[in-house]
Amino acid sequence: MGNIYKLCVWAGAAVLGFSGSTWTADAPAAGGRAAIPDIAGTYELVKRVLSNGKEILPPAIGALYSMNDGRGNLNLFVKNEDGRLASESTISRYTLTAGEYCEWIVFTTRNNLDKPGVSNEAPAVTNHCSPVTLKDGRIVFEPAGEGVVLSFDKDGMTATAAGQFVDHWKKLG
Repeated sequence: MGNIYKLCVWAGAAVLGFSGSTWTADAPAAGGRAAIPDIAGTYELVKRVLSNGKEILPPAIGALYSMNDGRGNLNLFVKNEDGRLASESTISRYTLTAGEYCEWIVFTTRNNLDKPGVSNEAPAVTNHCSPVTLKDGRIVFEPAGEGVVLSFDKDGMTATAAGQFVDHWKKLG
């Protein structure tokens, strides 16, 4: 269940809306600083690839992330190996600069993710911020305490939990 929990937590914060200019991630902005790509929009989870190469596709997994103006919403479900559904719905707020991504969970409901049953407990995080890297048209960061690396480009994003899975997300708008 830890993998699903990690996915949900980073999602509740990560995709919560990055505002900025354009997809010119390595171009200098005013004052010589890198421009922040605009990744606000809605993303749909299209597949999860497990470390053994197995793909999990809809309808066994599904999620939408919407982010805009420092606010985000994640809705995710996945069918567990035992056939039970696990899900999360999270409302978050975030900030993104060229140097760091910060996220706070406002409300969350999780069902059979990190533990059996329903919980409204957000993961314990002592530092809500993590460093951001802008490289080759991608914005990359690991939300604090999540163990998942997010990488965005103009078409979508990936979420990688090393040795566990890579989630592939398509940007809808």
